[in-house]
Amino acid sequence: MLRSRKEVRRIPLTAIERVEVGGFRGRTLAVILTGPEPDAVREHRFVSLRPAAVKRFAAVLREALPVRDGAEMGAAGSSMVIVEPLERPGLPALRRDVFVPVTFCLVMAALLATRSWIGAFCWVFVPMLVGAGISLLEVGWKPVREGWILAVRGVTVDGQRKNSGSVDAGDPDALYVYLFTDAEGALCAYRGTNGGRDEEEIVYDPRNPGVNQLRRRNAAQFVIGLAFLLTVVLPLLGCGVAFGLMALADLLDFVSLTVL
Repeated sequence: MLRSRKEVRRIPLTAIERVEVGGFRGRTLAVILTGPEPDAVREHRFVSLRPAAVKRFAAVLREALPVRDGAEMGAAGSSMVIVEPLERPGLPALRRDVFVPVTFCLVMAALLATRSWIGAFCWVFVPMLVGAGISLLEVGWKPVREGWILAVRGVTVDGQRKNSGSVDAGDPDALYVYLFTDAEGALCAYRGTNGGRDEEEIVYDPRNPGVNQLRRRNAAQFVIGLAFLLTVVLPLLGCGVAFGLMALADLLDFVSLTVL
């Protein structure tokens, strides 16, 4: 069982071909599954802050691996892996699922009770605008963040096109798959919708080779993501906040007049 911040992967010993330790200061554990696909497709990587723990775990795991014949080694180990996604840390479920809608309803009730019709009209648009902005924030933030990381500390290597389309078991939505070797000598893969040539320059993050992109597309991806944040996400959030402030101002005006 390998646990990360996002998911838990349960990998039977019978699905493992070998275990490798690498990465910066030996903090990366690579579990290579059995099967006919390239190592990069069958590889599960996990990074830990404790290199000693990684080495001990790898040593124990190697001793526990069974001895198998050629037929067992050729079986697809990826079909035996169970992936269980974990809920991302954030606001407690009570506050996320109950507090926000309850607050919205209470403010709306107060606006209607005080006959603040303009404020009530503005308040209706707040969850739609803010909700849409938050939902689209990850769409634009991911290419901006990864593009900046690759521009600052990325390493460029040559990648060879392996296959395309649904042939790649690691990502059925990947149109192109390029294999490359990182600075530690490990075989890694770029999977994405960009590509087409037999050889491409791949830029990757040496701290996390899973963050990679075609070198000729990295700047464009960064610019597109930044433009999306500035032209779509930021206006949605800004309009949502503005409508909310207008609604609250209308409500506070009524309250102040009543007090006076």
